[in-house]
Amino acid sequence: MTYKYESSPYYCYTNPNVVLIVGTGEEKTTVEVHESVLAPPSDFFRAALNIGLKETHERKIELPDITWEGMEEVLNWLYREEIWRPTIQDLFSENTTSRFLAIFTAIDFLQIPALKQDYQDMFEKLLDGQNEYSCMVTKTEEGRRAAFTLHELYDMGVRINENVFASTVKRLRNPRPRDRHGFLGFRNFINDLESPDPDFLHDVCRAYGACL
Repeated sequence: MTYKYESSPYYCYTNPNVVLIVGTGEEKTTVEVHESVLAPPSDFFRAALNIGLKETHERKIELPDITWEGMEEVLNWLYREEIWRPTIQDLFSENTTSRFLAIFTAIDFLQIPALKQDYQDMFEKLLDGQNEYSCMVTKTEEGRRAAFTLHELYDMGVRINENVFASTVKRLRNPRPRDRHGFLGFRNFINDLESPDPDFLHDVCRAYGACL
């Protein structure tokens, strides 16, 4: 199987020199990649390949805590492909939320600050692009997924522009009466959080206050 990132010129002119073993069980995927691509943006890869551990000598890194779905998106970005971007209509769908979770887990584990910034920029543009009079989520589960996705962003060290965050919550709180299920789901998810990210909770409170 050929992956999207393998169309990069790196594969045409240089041989891969690192093996990644991603995932566990039947989902385990083994790929060959380039240290010169992995190490510069990733604190994890730079350390693993240079501080004298087993991975440094074997040039093989096992990543059981990352899924291939998340790792593939990271590799696409590392090899200069554009990051995956859902449509605004699917931003908080079940499939999109699952995919974001896989990607965020990989980014956070591999410690790639520049990629975190790219996802922050993407979310701010998507959320800021919502029509002021439309409601992006109208169902309870969509609202819960919206809160979950935003919290996961904050949990990996990303913080949404406070004006964009506030306008997003405002649209959730002030839709047509029949569409308020989205906000109820959003609110209930936050109320159920046992250990909310402090910055997320702070920005939610600021956003609520701006809606009063």
